[in-house]
Amino acid sequence: MPVREMTEADLPQVLAIQQQLGFQEWNEREFIAEIRASYALCVVFEQTNSIVGYAIFHLMGPDSELLSIATCESEQGKGIGSALLNAGFERLDFANGDQVFLEVREGNEKARKFYEHHGFAAYAERKKYYSDGENAVLYKKA
Repeated sequence: MPVREMTEADLPQVLAIQQQLGFQEWNEREFIAEIRASYALCVVFEQTNSIVGYAIFHLMGPDSELLSIATCESEQGKGIGSALLNAGFERLDFANGDQVFLEVREGNEKARKFYEHHGFAAYAERKKYYSDGENAVLYKKA
């Protein structure tokens, strides 16, 4: 699948995806910081010269984190999210104890099912974590 590392030139399309989905409010400066961070893996899914998904991981040895993953609404359900997840998973060694963590809104059932389908298990909750008071559910994959 056409997953590659994100570049700064991709940011207009990445920001458009973020805006379309309305789940996150990172600005261009924040994405640039992630692209330039030595511990971050920022990837995009490109098809027909168009970015249709992205993911950002912090690869921190045995305890890594998925910070963000998104796919255009029109392309959801086509395996793009799975390909983006796998790009990060390929950098981890689950057999030797690596884990990856994430948090997701409690009410985001679609995302929670996606993560559970990919081997993540809920292990804790952060009460009123989001600015609107919604709880966050913490997941990990080991």
